[in-house]
Amino acid sequence: MKKLIIPVVVILVLAFILTSCGGGTSAPPSSTAPQTTAPVTSSPGTTTSLPISTSPGSSSTPVSSPASKYGGTLRIIEVSAPGAPIGAEWEGNLGTYNTQQWCLERLLKEKLDGTMQPELAESWEVTSTGDSPNILFHLRKGVKFHDGTDFNAKAVAWNLDIFKRTGMFTATTNFWKSWDVIDDYTIRVNFTSWRNTLLRAWENYFFVSPTAYEKNGIEWMRTHMVGTGPFMQTDYKRDVSMTAVRFNDYWDKGKPYLDGVILYYVADELTREALMKSGGAEMLNATAKQAQRFQGTDFKILIRNSGPSAMFPDSKNADSPWSNIKVRMAAEYAIDKESLAKTFGYGLGSPAYQMSSSATMAYDPALESQYRKYDPAKAKQLLAEAGYPNGFKTKILVNPGLDRDPVVAIQAYFAKVGIQAELEFPEPASWQAITTQPAKVNSLIYMPINEWSNYNTTLNVFFSDLGFYLPSLKKPEGWSALFNKSLSAPAPDRELLKQVGDAFFNEAIFIPLVYGTFVYILTPNVQDSGLTRFGTSNAWDYANVWLSK
Repeated sequence: MKKLIIPVVVILVLAFILTSCGGGTSAPPSSTAPQTTAPVTSSPGTTTSLPISTSPGSSSTPVSSPASKYGGTLRIIEVSAPGAPIGAEWEGNLGTYNTQQWCLERLLKEKLDGTMQPELAESWEVTSTGDSPNILFHLRKGVKFHDGTDFNAKAVAWNLDIFKRTGMFTATTNFWKSWDVIDDYTIRVNFTSWRNTLLRAWENYFFVSPTAYEKNGIEWMRTHMVGTGPFMQTDYKRDVSMTAVRFNDYWDKGKPYLDGVILYYVADELTREALMKSGGAEMLNATAKQAQRFQGTDFKILIRNSGPSAMFPDSKNADSPWSNIKVRMAAEYAIDKESLAKTFGYGLGSPAYQMSSSATMAYDPALESQYRKYDPAKAKQLLAEAGYPNGFKTKILVNPGLDRDPVVAIQAYFAKVGIQAELEFPEPASWQAITTQPAKVNSLIYMPINEWSNYNTTLNVFFSDLGFYLPSLKKPEGWSALFNKSLSAPAPDRELLKQVGDAFFNEAIFIPLVYGTFVYILTPNVQDSGLTRFGTSNAWDYANVWLSK
């Protein structure tokens, strides 16, 4: 009975919030200053039988004139809350993107084809050859932060300095040599050497007001976003919700169209679904499992193929069974990935036997004949050869918000070959520490791998020796030199990327499971969302999205 009561209570509480905030339409609001809140402590192509929309287009509602696009509050249900500060960008960004993108902006934004589009930079010039590689940025003029201060080259330099000093994304910032403020709206960033990920990396850096930081301090900034984005944060309740209202001094005049945005962080799957179906939101950040249950409704379902879910062992720990390649291979043979994909992919997933999907340059068809497919006898043989004839005990730490059913099935597959796996489901607030600090001996991290248009970005984010993810994952011998060669190429090189991926496969560095999909469920009145159109899978076209009447 208690298990039933909790979701109902959550729904009632959220319903109260919704009726208080309202979701109707109105004329464009007058300028509103941000309210303060108390500081909070702290892809392969797949076929499907579902009648879903795989294009990001709007519904069949006739295109409206700009005047009719104004008004309304967009309500979004997210799977998990930010796992790091939202306003102090340099303190880590794990799980914060979905929240930050509404209030903060970057110099550039990546499109689906890997090209970059202007955001706070109007244009840029890249020098990738010679002794002084650099990017010269020409910034937008007349841009204001939410606190009324100017966005200019000095503000950019201030942000770059704190990113560099605090070691944010060291896989990129370690190549930042210096920067020169040429004039109020021109800044040049100089690099120690060229990497073909350095342009795309500007997608990662949200810029905040230096004045807000100097006035309010770090504790305040951790829970307050003061940027240049189309919406201003007015409230943030950790693990519950974020509210933002229209910024009337936004640089793209006449935008945004919405009055505001509310994000709800709802951990329980059934509660998320009930809230969406009861009219409590316009978008649900969903799963393939949930897509089945929205079949035949009026909701729009958008999908985007993604990289694999995978398990990453603490192979750098010499005392861990996972440091033995035969144990890692045994674990892969122990899992029936075909069954996992069929049972838990819900018509959208496919089994993963190598690091990257066939949609990327890193995919190598030559590996297909060498796949380690389901073979429990082979798994037991390898465990015995590794010195574990009776198996061993281990722990699997599961990414918050993911469907738990597949990992429970993996636990059962492991048990059949003698690997007794304890499952642990950490809270979002602790997940960043789990993925960025050395792991406890004898453990696996279960999480998905994002794929970007330039696959070197995926490698840089998750596996670079200079990055901050998965420090207990041992790389293949000579892999770093090979990866640096791939990075140093003028543009992404297919053969080099295949060699990088092959090295991971040959050493069974981690266990890929199922190529997944990102699923977004929207009400019919959400127009021009931009979802599935950008390089980052969960990016909205936040200034242009609107709600039809």
